[in-house]
Amino acid sequence: MSAADYAVMVPLSEAPNGQLRTKDLGVALGWDRSRTSHQVTRMVKRGLVIREFCEDDARGSVVGLTRAGRAAIEKAAPNHVAPVRKLFFDPLSDDELDALGVALNRMLAAIRQYAAEQPPAEVDRVERRSNRNRARRRTGIERHT
Repeated sequence: MSAADYAVMVPLSEAPNGQLRTKDLGVALGWDRSRTSHQVTRMVKRGLVIREFCEDDARGSVVGLTRAGRAAIEKAAPNHVAPVRKLFFDPLSDDELDALGVALNRMLAAIRQYAAEQPPAEVDRVERRSNRNRARRRTGIERHT
């Protein structure tokens, strides 16, 4: 299973009924619409997820885990969790884990507050600029002025 497959299946496995709107899945992953759609399409072809029309929004779709997808994530999870726990959590004492939790919660609160204060157009503009910069780095194309 690829890292992208695993990344998609984690939020689906934690969602009610194993389903999320495609848009919400992309937000959970921090992926743009195109990347989310292409990854879901690849996973549909392999029978790991299904994509259905959204009853609430004719333009939207819902992605859900199939039985095969659920079995795949359940099989992969222990192999993913073990090294994460060994490398990131086991070396820390209980007090250090508590302090880390406090620090991460503060950061998350600051991120949420920042996002709530930004006008939607600004958030979209920053995201588009970030995507362009990522594409330039990936392809080696630089903007010439």
